Amino acid sequence: MDGSSKQTAQADTFLDGVHRLPRTGINVLIAGAGIGGMFFALESWRQGHDVRILEKSPHLVSLGDTFGILPSALVTMRLFPRMKEQFERESYDALHSFWSYKGHKLVDMGEAEWNRPGVTHVAKGVHVPWIEKRLSIVKMLEAQCQRLGIQIMYGKAVAEYDEDEAKAIVKTTEGEILYADVVVAADGVGTKSHKHVTGQILKPKSSGYAVLRGMIPMEILNEGLSETAKAKFLSEPRGEFRIYVASDMHINVILTRDFLCYIVTHKDDGDAEESWHHAVSPAAVLDVMRGHPGWDPDLLHMLSLTPENGVVDWKLLWRNPQPQWASAGGRVIQLGDSAHSFLPTSGNGATQAMEDGLSLATCLRLGGLQNIPVSTKAHVKLRYERVSTLQRMGFAMRQLLHYLDLEALEKDPSSFKMRHGEWSWGHDALKYAGDRYEQAVESVRNGTAFENENLPEGHVYEEWTIEKEMERERAGEKTTLWDTGKWF
Repeated sequence: MDGSSKQTAQADTFLDGVHRLPRTGINVLIAGAGIGGMFFALESWRQGHDVRILEKSPHLVSLGDTFGILPSALVTMRLFPRMKEQFERESYDALHSFWSYKGHKLVDMGEAEWNRPGVTHVAKGVHVPWIEKRLSIVKMLEAQCQRLGIQIMYGKAVAEYDEDEAKAIVKTTEGEILYADVVVAADGVGTKSHKHVTGQILKPKSSGYAVLRGMIPMEILNEGLSETAKAKFLSEPRGEFRIYVASDMHINVILTRDFLCYIVTHKDDGDAEESWHHAVSPAAVLDVMRGHPGWDPDLLHMLSLTPENGVVDWKLLWRNPQPQWASAGGRVIQLGDSAHSFLPTSGNGATQAMEDGLSLATCLRLGGLQNIPVSTKAHVKLRYERVSTLQRMGFAMRQLLHYLDLEALEKDPSSFKMRHGEWSWGHDALKYAGDRYEQAVESVRNGTAFENENLPEGHVYEEWTIEKEMERERAGEKTTLWDTGKWF
């Protein structure tokens, strides 16, 4: 099969209300129809590239529960009017707060930072709430791809990545060979691209922690909770995003109009797996929580209402940041979790995959068909330090939550500094790529220094490893991440 596209609708200047920039002639093949892969496909189409997607599953993957998307991922959402309307209709607003495991509120954070009075964000004209349901988002992205004629080929898993001077090459598990000008590996932490891109298989390391993730439909809560408990948990009409903290564990409790979702981060007992298919009973959640006496009994009862085998026990594995997302020839490039996986405490995994898409699509357009290898490497220059810093921030946030002095916090709630920070949610990756592309290209070609401006003001980036961070923690020392820069 050659690299030609079947997207007949792409000759139009406007389609489905989306203005497409002039065609670049670049043929892009994406492995992975997840959030990062499909969002990049849409942005690539808008910027004039021809796009196809391969997805190993036979149909759209419905696994997963909830997550957040920050405004920095949505700077072009307004340019997809039907998708924007669906995003705003199906997202969940929530007020944010931190609670003691005993059941009383410690800190009332209120609105998301970017939605507070007088604050503007980069996703112009888009209301960006706290909570997204994964199934709703992937259906939204798939529907927009279909309306634009972007081909998604389900049931095709990529087994091998390769390239020559002119083309990128993939081979599927069934032996089919496909070609493109550039191949984007957006197929997650299990990607087969590492062998070609980095020359080695990157093995994850145990963090010592796991998460129990569960969802309870609102009809079950309405039937199973007492009136007192309903008033305690279900009285806020806008929904709530609560984080309960205890010694060396915390629980995210997300209360929406349709469901409760919870994520229990706890010490790993060795039984968890890095898979959405490892289901356990609600009793496993209660067993973990009762290992720390004193939990609010109403919270325990509410979580006990989880449907049988409706909990996923997910091992949190660390992966060291690695700066080589692009292959030596520059025609195979990793995106999202394939390049940089995140811990849940970062609140940034989906956002950074989408920022990747904005940046990479822009670099390819600016460089054009003849400069793909240098464009992919320039994209990495623009992105790596920011993403690596946010990965480390996920570790630091987990450390902060698990070693809080609750008594001190109750006396002085203003001392609590856990935020995303405007440097995180206020970044415009599309504009940044446009502004800094030529400097990044010069750095790639000539080996000159490149200083990023998408980090906290005054922060001095330093390379880090999981091993060093965990060694500090075992020695009772805090991360040095916060030592320089204006974070919040």
